[in-house]
This record gives sequence, C-alpha cells and structure tokens, in this order.
Amino acid sequence: MPKVNLTKKFIDKLPTPEGKRVLVYDSQTRGLGVMVTPTGHRSFFWFRKVAGYPTWRTIAPYPDLSIEQARAKASEYNTNTAEWKAKEYEGASPFERRRELTLSAALEEYIEKHLKAKAQNPDRAIKDTRWQVNKYAASLKNRNLSSIRREHLRSLHAGIGEKNGKFTANRLLQTIRAIFNYALRTELWSGVNPAIGIEVFHEESRSRFLQPDEFPKFLKALSNEQNTDLRDFVLLAVFVGSRRGNLLSMRWEQLDLKRGVWSIPMTKSGEPHVAPLVTEAVKILADRQRARKNEEVGWVFPSPKSRSGHLENPKRAWAQFRKRADIADVRLHDLRRTLGSFAAGAGVSLITIAKTLGHQSTDATQVYARLHLEPVRAAVNLATATMIQAAKLSKAASRKLLGAPRASVEPAVQTMTRANKKPLVTHARRDFTFKTGDEGHDKKVEKLMDKALKPVLALKKKTKQMAVANASR
Repeated sequence: MPKVNLTKKFIDKLPTPEGKRVLVYDSQTRGLGVMVTPTGHRSFFWFRKVAGYPTWRTIAPYPDLSIEQARAKASEYNTNTAEWKAKEYEGASPFERRRELTLSAALEEYIEKHLKAKAQNPDRAIKDTRWQVNKYAASLKNRNLSSIRREHLRSLHAGIGEKNGKFTANRLLQTIRAIFNYALRTELWSGVNPAIGIEVFHEESRSRFLQPDEFPKFLKALSNEQNTDLRDFVLLAVFVGSRRGNLLSMRWEQLDLKRGVWSIPMTKSGEPHVAPLVTEAVKILADRQRARKNEEVGWVFPSPKSRSGHLENPKRAWAQFRKRADIADVRLHDLRRTLGSFAAGAGVSLITIAKTLGHQSTDATQVYARLHLEPVRAAVNLATATMIQAAKLSKAASRKLLGAPRASVEPAVQTMTRANKKPLVTHARRDFTFKTGDEGHDKKVEKLMDKALKPVLALKKKTKQMAVANASR
C-alpha cells in the first residue's frame, strides 16, 4: 500500500484483513506506520534500515497513543539514527536491545569479574559483599537497576543507620554504589547511579583500648576462664596485635617458635606479614602444641563444627567474658589497638608501631598519636610557663593579655613547679605515663620523658641566666 497521511479517521476506517497483517506507512514521518492484524488489533510501529540492518520498533497500540504522539516517537528514532550515522556508527547502537539487569545479577557480575580479579583479599571481599547485600538489601535484590531510585536507597540507609549503626549503613551504601558504578563502567546497564548524592553518616574513629587500671581485673578474669581457646586467643590478640581473622586461621606450619616468628601468608592489605612473637606468646603456643590431640590438624584453633575447620568468631564467648571482666564496651579489635597504644605510650615511633601491626603506612597508626598527648602536653606547659616568666609581666598586664578573670602569671608558673620552685618534671612524667607497677618499665618511660623535656628545660635555664645577667647590670 502506498504512503498516506495517517489520520484518526483513516486508521479507524482501515478494514480488518482476513489472512496476513496489513502495514500502512505515514507520508509525513519517515519509518512510521500502522499495523492491522486479522484480529482487528491496530498499533503504531517504526521500521527502517539502520547501518544496513532492518530495525523494527513497536511504538504503542492504537488508540492508546494519538497519531501526533506516534510521530513524535518516530522522529526521536530518526534523530537517534542520524546522530549514530554522523559518528560513523561508533559505539553501541541506540536500538540495541539490552537485557534489564537486576541488582542480584549485577552483584554476581561485580563479584566474578571485579572482586575476584582486583580485590586485595578476594575470598574475604566476596564473602563480605555477598553477605552484606543478602543481609541488608534483600528487598532490592530482585528489582531491576532502573527501578531502584535514590529515595529507596536513602530510606534504606537511614533505617539501617538507626537499627544497625551508622558504620553498617555507610558500608552498605558504599557497596551498592560500587555495584552500580561497575554496571555503568562495563556498559551492562545505562542510567544514573542512585547511590550517588546520598549524604552518609559521620563516623568517629574508634580509639578504645584496655587501660592500665583495667588490666588487673582483665587478666584475673582470663586466669579463671574455663574456655582455653578463648583465653589463649585473647592473650595472643593482646601480645601479638594481629587481626582476629589472622589469629583464628593461624596454622602450625606458619610458626617458628624457636625463633619467635609467625609468617602470616595474607593480611587485610593483601600482603604477607612476619610478626614477632614475644616470650609470653611463644609459651602460650608451645603449651597448645603439646596439648594437641590430632597432629594431622594444622589449625592452632581447630573447630570440627565450622566449615573452615578452625574457630571463626567467638562472639558469644567473648560477650560473656566481657561481662565477667567488667569491660562491656571493649571489642575484640580493641585488643589489637591495646598493643599499639601501650607501644605509643612507651615512646615507640609510629613507623615501628605500623610495622608491628602490619599496616602498610602510618596513616592507620595516627590514632595512637592522638591517644598519648600527655607527654607532649607536659612539654608544652613547661615551654609556655618559661615564655611567660621570661616576659616578666605584671598581674595587670597578664590579665589584659590573657583576658580577665583568668589566672595570673604566677599561678600559671606555679602549676609546673614545686614549693621550692624546682621544675615539677618527675611528678608530671608519672602522671602522664602508664602506672604498671613495673619498676623497669617506669624507669624506661622516665628516661624517654627526660629526653623529650631536655630542650625545654635547657631553654628555661638559659632564660633564667639571661634574666639574672640583665638584673646585675
């Protein structure tokens, strides 16, 4: 049939064919036509050759769409064809039929082709990612990516933040954003990532560790602990400072107890790490080795009930122990942080602490610098008192400078001196370091403090000498 100017009146009068369907093309818009089937059904279509290939698109049933709306859609197809031709048909065809991707399918693609190839620790990354989505985003798994809106994710994020914590909510949002980005980057899906633009919760870096005054009750509770696996694991976590996963998956062939060395094949950073074993840790491991019931089992903490063959997460046992030891807010990872904190308090450099804990850089070790500001505070107080004393300010001048009704210069200096005006170094040092009761440890820390305060005290002495010299002139 020749092309005609399609109108509503014309389409309504088209006869129903008895055998095959009938196609009638519009004379105004290229490629647009109306199809009539033997059942009497009428619908708009668009048909043209694109890059040499016949391309058919069903637009909509008639009269659901008017002829004007059908022409607008056909014109859009014609524009897409012209633009692709102008690019010399580079890139994907605008008419390529793409399989609609669900979040579940996108997750599997992300795991198989991204995490397995690029994650530093693929097994752990795959396990954590799949568990995270299954646990917290199960309601979205079977939905097409195109149907997941920003408001859906914002509501999910807020709900999880309230129920399960801000950290959990932020990590889930981060995972979903990564899955969408992967689907976009690999052209599995086209659209806008709905996880972008959602404000995440503010996270405070955790700085909890066992305090010196908590150790007596902590060690007493451990000495009475009937679960030897938990007792040994907790002690090793404190004395070695390794991550929970590495400790629980420790194997005998990784240990050299004579040299006091543990060779960890894979850490969180994706790199191996050699950890030194102190005498206490070697003794614990040697006792466990002698008590082994089956030498064929290579795990230091074996468990016949777990899939891995070793103890996995002593969550319940640890919770019960925390109550008995009266340290309810201490987490397992805080035991690792305890070693780093005590090392920082003893004056060990951040670089050495980073190597001890298996950190790739000192960035992750900065928390330990924040935890022990007291020695620095003592030095700053001495320097400040020396500067104010050197200025010889009157009480009135001091109030004007520092702002009334603050303390005058004299009390400020006195806070750092004894009654006989000698520097209060020893007392300050003991207040600002750990009181372990170990005389050797305390002396060592005092020496470190003396070294830190030496330039400050020298400055104060020199200032005093200058003041005496000026007064005698």
